[in-house]
Amino acid sequence: MTKESTFNPEHQADNTASKVVAALERLSEAFRVLLWHEAKQHGLSPIQVQILTFLLHYPEKLKTVTHLASHFNMTKATISDAIKTLEAKDLLKRKADVYDNRSHTLLLTKAGKVIAKKVEKFAHPMQGSVNAIPPEKQAVLLEQLMDLIHDLNHQLIITPQRMCFNCQFYEQKGKTQHYCHLIRTPLRAGDLRLDCPEFESKEEE
Repeated sequence: MTKESTFNPEHQADNTASKVVAALERLSEAFRVLLWHEAKQHGLSPIQVQILTFLLHYPEKLKTVTHLASHFNMTKATISDAIKTLEAKDLLKRKADVYDNRSHTLLLTKAGKVIAKKVEKFAHPMQGSVNAIPPEKQAVLLEQLMDLIHDLNHQLIITPQRMCFNCQFYEQKGKTQHYCHLIRTPLRAGDLRLDCPEFESKEEE
């Protein structure tokens, strides 16, 4: 028997899960619109904006084609093409690995940092909407979204994220309590991290 479509309004009326999925799809559209609008203003593509923003904030050890491809769920070829364009625009440069000339770290140029600080503001409207939600509800929403992301990781729909639920230091105690063994303290829902600098994969245990 064929399942009802998530996007059928009549089906949605009596199916909360379908309404949640449809709402998430609307939010993804909003994100794409904001990203495209910002990218066009600077003659960039959406993924180029995302790469510049990533390189502005993340540690040098993660500034590689391999990690960018994993982070954005894209092929290395797609990321490499975007990087070549950014290089041609003098927005980033490559730093060869001392021990492996085939490996490079990607660094923003001075001009690249200026542009990155401008384009990263594309998410401000969405941030404003989230800020309007009471803090306690933000924490609950964060926890629920991370549960969804974690499940999608297990389904191999998106690559595993560097978040608490995938980290070897994380432990869920009972149904609701979160605990970090690195800092040896319980975590509130609002303390959970979607991308943690101290993340270590459970596979590396």
